[in-house]
Amino acid sequence: MWHLSLPEEFLLLAHQESGRVRDSEQVAYGCAAAELGELALRRRLRVRVRKSELFGFEVYRLSGTIELLDVGRTGLGWADDLLDALQSGSGMHKWLRHRRRAALTLHRDALIELGLLRHRPGRFLAGERHHPDPSARGSLIARLRAVYDQRAPLDERLLFLSDLVDGAGLAGELGLRLSWQQRKDRARGVGAVLAFAEDLRDTSTVLGGAIPSPRSGGGG
Repeated sequence: MWHLSLPEEFLLLAHQESGRVRDSEQVAYGCAAAELGELALRRRLRVRVRKSELFGFEVYRLSGTIELLDVGRTGLGWADDLLDALQSGSGMHKWLRHRRRAALTLHRDALIELGLLRHRPGRFLAGERHHPDPSARGSLIARLRAVYDQRAPLDERLLFLSDLVDGAGLAGELGLRLSWQQRKDRARGVGAVLAFAEDLRDTSTVLGGAIPSPRSGGGG
């Protein structure tokens, strides 16, 4: 069984069986957002957000400020490097723009080293490909699908991963769909998400929302 960090899980899902991603820039933002998500899951940071309530629904301003909670070592080299580089009070969007390309390269290389992405160099008129391991990717999709179909409980990690997948617009191509009631419960902060601390839930929501829409004709 593979023990992957949140950005590695997101990146594995973002790679299609063809070895391509729909939009490399969008996936890079998703990787950087997932890095912050991993640190949030480890209680090293949170994203402070502004939100209001409208007709019982939580309405977020999709910006935020990174607040460091604990700079103690995590045991993950890249995560410890991030904690050294981050400053409490950093703007989330500015950080994601700064970090996105380095995050994509770092975690793609990690998956290649683990054998979960197979790199195929580019040829004339064809870009390079990174083919995901079908077993690992399929297992991860199955875990998410069980949560979406309400056959398995939602945990903190799957909350973050599902928000990232939704934010990147990957849910449809992965065969994942939240029901209207599930979306309504999440927007109200009730149901399956009620068990999670509010600041953790807020952080997951704004990180997923910070991933930009795919560019027209994007790929990579």
